[in-house]
Amino acid sequence: MTDLTADDVQRIIKDEQLSATANWFGRTGRPQSSAWIDRIGDEWVVWETDERAVRLDMDFRFRSEAEALDLFLRMARSHRAADSQAVRRIGDSA
Repeated sequence: MTDLTADDVQRIIKDEQLSATANWFGRTGRPQSSAWIDRIGDEWVVWETDERAVRLDMDFRFRSEAEALDLFLRMARSHRAADSQAVRRIGDSA
């Protein structure tokens, strides 16, 4: 079980420069290839978007804030890591 708090995650987002891939209770980062978190009723909902900003089919719902924050942070880090491995092609490779 994780002990993450909202304050911890906000600090980590800033320290690890995850603001592009972490959408914190609304659109605060980019829409594509990113993690999202929101609260609906008494549940925390976490999901991801693909490279076209389409919401993936699977939403993860939690009653525990700490568990939701943990998954959200792992998703945001994963998208950030994928950004650093992207390859930009210049010119014609043929």
